[in-house]
Amino acid sequence: MEECMTQTADQVESKESSQQCSRSGAFLERSTSVLSLCEVERRGLEIGPYFSPVTDRSVHDVLYVDCCDEGELQRKFRENPDAVGKKLPPIDAVWAPGRPLSDCISHEPFYYAVASRVFEHVPNPLGWLQELLDVLQPRGMIALVVPDHRRTIDCYRKPTTFAQVMGWSVEKPVRPTPSQVMGFLSESFEDDGTVDFDQQLPPFSELKRHYTDEDAFGFAEFAKREKYYLDVHCSVWTPDSFVDVFSRVIACGHLDCEIVGPIDSFPGSGPEEFLVYLRKNKPAEDKLLPSRPISS
Repeated sequence: MEECMTQTADQVESKESSQQCSRSGAFLERSTSVLSLCEVERRGLEIGPYFSPVTDRSVHDVLYVDCCDEGELQRKFRENPDAVGKKLPPIDAVWAPGRPLSDCISHEPFYYAVASRVFEHVPNPLGWLQELLDVLQPRGMIALVVPDHRRTIDCYRKPTTFAQVMGWSVEKPVRPTPSQVMGFLSESFEDDGTVDFDQQLPPFSELKRHYTDEDAFGFAEFAKREKYYLDVHCSVWTPDSFVDVFSRVIACGHLDCEIVGPIDSFPGSGPEEFLVYLRKNKPAEDKLLPSRPISS
């Protein structure tokens, strides 16, 4: 079972990397678009660059952060067929599951953070965003490239809800939950290139799947029992659903930022992804109380 679990995680990574790197000729244009609202002349973070970073160390003063250590990343890299001919940049800091980001990186000013095709893998998206905002300077920008699930292998899944995001924030999972594992493995399909996302989709039962419902349940049980980190798509989004959910989160006071975007078509991108920014608010200025006359 453990060998199967490792294979499952690597297949997920392979699929994501293939989709992300399929337009390598447009890489520079895509990178410029994603970073357009970031202060790239200042210090920044990139989360999960893998072998397709948005930033360029030869140009940007950037710290590369991943949840895996160098050895695990190298193993995934060697076993990923989409990595042939690519280079894996060194990781500067490991953001280990369950450890605060502020404890994993140097205590210096950061003015932006970028994460491309990472957000959907995060078990606690609200907690993850809170930790990124905590290490950014006021008015610092988070740039997220997120899959639009309607044009991916997750197209049969329902968008993630406000209740789910808030519930995960309370539970604070450090690895994908059994429900998240089940959601991805039992409701996604194997994309062999024959599905036309611009046409009416065939019934889910007619599509080829990587895993049966029984497989999905077995993997969810194993992940819980062995405390195994199975890399899956924990959440699914559209541009509108992202704004709807996180506008409510912000209105409730759980994120101190503003949403900029989303942009569902940007230079260098494909229709299966969108770009959205979160700008950290400035600290509230102390308000002076009006002077009151002293009564005699």
